Amino acid sequence: MIKFFRKIRQKMLTENKFSKYLIYAFGEILLVVIGILIALSINNWNENQIEIKTVHNYLKKIESNIQQDLKMSQNLLEFRINHSSQCAEASKMLINRDFSDQATIQSAVLGLLIEIPLNFNRSAFESLKSSGNLSKIENSNIENLIYDYYNLVDNIENQENDLLKWCNELELELDKNGFGYKWLELDTKIHQDLTKQITLYNDKLCEHPGHLIIATLLFRGATNTTFLTPLYENQIKAGEKLSQAIKNYVNHK
Repeated sequence: MIKFFRKIRQKMLTENKFSKYLIYAFGEILLVVIGILIALSINNWNENQIEIKTVHNYLKKIESNIQQDLKMSQNLLEFRINHSSQCAEASKMLINRDFSDQATIQSAVLGLLIEIPLNFNRSAFESLKSSGNLSKIENSNIENLIYDYYNLVDNIENQENDLLKWCNELELELDKNGFGYKWLELDTKIHQDLTKQITLYNDKLCEHPGHLIIATLLFRGATNTTFLTPLYENQIKAGEKLSQAIKNYVNHK
């Protein structure tokens, strides 16, 4: 092709067709420039498609993480609601010195002292941030929804950790004043299951200084529907909204 154009140029010069040669040379340069622009355009388009695909893959992984989070949050929400109800019922029992339902009292107290496993999955979100592709999401609403969602997740973790820390501090007080050994016969039943170690809650325990701590724990547990369950409800709603927004974005790009 190059030899072909060269022959044409030489023929025009030998035939003294200089003006035509200039026009032809200009046209040839123009074709080369157009070719370069087309090549650059194709290259930019390819790079853009790669970026879009990369961002989509990150968003799909985030959406998958969210689905896992929502299953866990739904279970924890149900646990908190049921446990708050147990704590409220157990509080009434202790106030009325009604020990007929020992299972409710035991379950309510132990539910506050056990550590709730929180395994929110941030891996895809953290990978997206560190990759530098977060700013390449063309829908700014999705970026806002992502940050809103993980802010709610952070809030839940902080509240749950604060509650556990507070409960553990009170548990230490129970151990110091000997209440644990009064209610849990740890010295004689150390090899038994924890639920089998628990003796009956009775009037003698109500006279013990540790009883006030138990009452405080139960009152706090009963108020979880005010403090904790709304956080889970908001996080679940935000997660569902973000999940749907990601699906719409990925499927329509």
